[in-house]
Amino acid sequence: MASRSAMAQSGGFGFADETPITLNVAEIEVVNDYVSPMKPPNIEYQLQLTPAEVVRLWVQDRLKAAGSSGKARVIIRNASIVEVNLPRTSGVKGWFTTDQSQRYDGRLEVEIQVDMPAKSYAGSTSVVVTSSQSVAEDVTLNQREKTWAQLVRDMSHDMDAQLAKGIRDNLFAALIL
Repeated sequence: MASRSAMAQSGGFGFADETPITLNVAEIEVVNDYVSPMKPPNIEYQLQLTPAEVVRLWVQDRLKAAGSSGKARVIIRNASIVEVNLPRTSGVKGWFTTDQSQRYDGRLEVEIQVDMPAKSYAGSTSVVVTSSQSVAEDVTLNQREKTWAQLVRDMSHDMDAQLAKGIRDNLFAALIL
């Protein structure tokens, strides 16, 4: 994971610059319930850094366990990016028109569950983040990959903001301030 982490930091996917969120639990576990179909129209498996890996990076950089008991589970429910072919201009007009040919629809669904039996506390928060980007029919492979990376970056920043707020709002009893 070190090479992925270094790549993520250089690609703007890291969260190390953000203030860590310290939970009163002994352990933080990441559970990936999302299984990519590994075939079109899904394309997340083709990315250098998948949305699921970005969630793992977020947990590594943002969540800290500082309690003596209890557990937090970060569950990845969905981490997909789907390619949708868009209609193109036909006929003579189509020869002189550069259309948007594909749209990429990303979706991240993440839930955080905290269980602190010693304190008789259990709580959860969840987010659903979506984002879309389209590319022109004359896009290069390099431009397409940059579009994918930007889509993941946009989703990761939205996820970070929403989860931080969700933790403050819904898991306040589990926070160490």
